[in-house]
Amino acid sequence: MHNIVHRLLPEWQVFVRDADGQAKHFIVSRRLQLLGLVGVAALAFWAGTSTTLLSHRPTELAEKERRLDEMLATNRVAQQRLVAAEKLVGDIAREVDSVHANLQTLAESSDVLARERSVRVTPRPSLAPTEDQVAEADESRQTRQKVRDLEASLARLQLAYAKAAQQVAESAGARISETETRLSRLGLDPMRLFADSKRSPGQGGPFIPFRGAVDGDGTAGTMITKVQHWIGVKATLQRLPLAEPIHSGYDFNSGFGTRNDPLNNRTGIHEGIDLGAPIGTPVYATGDGTVIDAGEKSRYGQTVDIDHGNGLETRYAHLSRIKVQPGQKVTRATIIGLVGNTGRSTGPHLHYEVRLNDVPRDPIKFISAGRDAAKTR
Repeated sequence: MHNIVHRLLPEWQVFVRDADGQAKHFIVSRRLQLLGLVGVAALAFWAGTSTTLLSHRPTELAEKERRLDEMLATNRVAQQRLVAAEKLVGDIAREVDSVHANLQTLAESSDVLARERSVRVTPRPSLAPTEDQVAEADESRQTRQKVRDLEASLARLQLAYAKAAQQVAESAGARISETETRLSRLGLDPMRLFADSKRSPGQGGPFIPFRGAVDGDGTAGTMITKVQHWIGVKATLQRLPLAEPIHSGYDFNSGFGTRNDPLNNRTGIHEGIDLGAPIGTPVYATGDGTVIDAGEKSRYGQTVDIDHGNGLETRYAHLSRIKVQPGQKVTRATIIGLVGNTGRSTGPHLHYEVRLNDVPRDPIKFISAGRDAAKTR
């Protein structure tokens, strides 16, 4: 091996003549040549590996886009089913109330007719009934037939109501499950987030039993529970930072993660995203919360930090002007500042961060989840 290396990599002697005409002598040793070959081999290996990974990435992206399209299509179908079922339940409930009221009226009329007939009957059964008695008997039979028809109609309405209520409960449950899955992908704990939505808010008053049989199997109660839970879930989503911080047009200048620093061109970690917009563009809170810091911050310039609860915080940096104060409650409709170029910045833009338990997360994932959630409302 030693002889092979000596034959393949002989030492090079390099002679260089400088501007003064003096000759200088350099020797390129075998060790230096070996190091160079190792470096070239490592570079070739890195290039081959990178090329292989990049060649597979379009296929993975296409598969992810296909799955996303399937999820969106399923979500649209569920939304349409829920809207139709909710409308059907409302129509059936109104018709049930009408039939029930008519049934009670007819039942009362039948009782009155029966009492009047018993009073007017004479003790002479051998005599032929009078015209008034015949008319009363016919009217009584017609009333009883109407009562039977209404009872049959009410039974059909009860069955339709139960089916519609079950559809609404299933659709609401599907939405809740889908929302929990999306939040889990963001690193959030749905059980902890939705704990408050499952608790009964301030309610009370005397209990008055429902005087109908439309919920004999508890289907309507299940539907109401599911819908109330879904309403609580939507209220919880309102507090999460799922909206976009800039509502008008903007440029996506820089993403989350590794990047070349724009000032020193060295590789670094970017803990947020940069959205380019003109100076003075309004910046909105991305979720309901409380301002915990608002002012000048090293490297970030004019900055606003908002606490959204459950360990979630957002940061809005490089602002030209701040419009909120620490301790102030904000919503998604609150303008917390204006786009600027303060701090360590190369031009007008908003630096936006999302942190979960002080660990930076990709804000684009939260914004995407917010867009999907908006489609299910």
